[in-house]
Amino acid sequence: MKSKRMKEEWNAIPNRGILPNDTQTRMWNNIRKVTIDKHKRLYNWIAAACAAFIISISSYQFLDLHKKSDIEITSTVTFKNDIRLISLSDGTRVWLNQNSQIEYPVHFSNNERNVTLKGEAFFEVKHDPSKPFVITSGTIKTTVLGTSFNIKAYNNKQPEVNVRTGKVKVEGEANTVLLLRGYKAVYAIESSTLRKEKSDILEPEWKKALLYVDGLTLEQVLNKLKEQNDFKVNYLEDDLKNLKIQGTLDSRQGLYEMLQTIAFALEIKIRSTGNSTYLISR
Repeated sequence: MKSKRMKEEWNAIPNRGILPNDTQTRMWNNIRKVTIDKHKRLYNWIAAACAAFIISISSYQFLDLHKKSDIEITSTVTFKNDIRLISLSDGTRVWLNQNSQIEYPVHFSNNERNVTLKGEAFFEVKHDPSKPFVITSGTIKTTVLGTSFNIKAYNNKQPEVNVRTGKVKVEGEANTVLLLRGYKAVYAIESSTLRKEKSDILEPEWKKALLYVDGLTLEQVLNKLKEQNDFKVNYLEDDLKNLKIQGTLDSRQGLYEMLQTIAFALEIKIRSTGNSTYLISR
């Protein structure tokens, strides 16, 4: 009974990133060894410490599953200072900004891809000419086939859509605008109309907090980190370079914390040897 209750509490801890199932299982087993199996009362502290090392620390996802025209819908919610990277069933990636909510099907239907957004999100939509991707956000509706863009539609704020790549159609209550790279649509609440404007912002700063590293090798990920951090690495074995990583990294952590997150996920050791140099071993 105690084990079951503790497992439920562990599952409820906000996971701020994407981890493979085997890593999550390993984290839980480590907690069992130092709590239930040894009858120690350290669960809350250890669970919180482990959660702090989860890749892409920063959000909470809950499942609000229900039937809508025989389509199973789930929701992801973020709170203050939370940013979440979500992979949808069609391959679309969504960066969800703080204080936001998105509803989307667990699996899209054969002829449409519809999601609902409250707040702000950056989309990289998987191209599929046969199934338009439609985002409903308050009074505006955005339709694309495959492109990248940002939507900001917080309550009581002026909604806008900002395009980085591709073509986007934005519909309001009174009119419709077509956008290309470098343009944005701004919804004027007082007149219920959309206006098209030039934009210098192709990608919001908040999105850069999460570094997408899914499917990259350890060497590729470290090279990405070197773009913003001055450090060197030595490998005890060359084949360590080819280890594959799943998930995201939260760039708001310090370099050392990111390296230890990687080490935990790959079950390796990364230790400092001085002079901004790290040794990587098994």
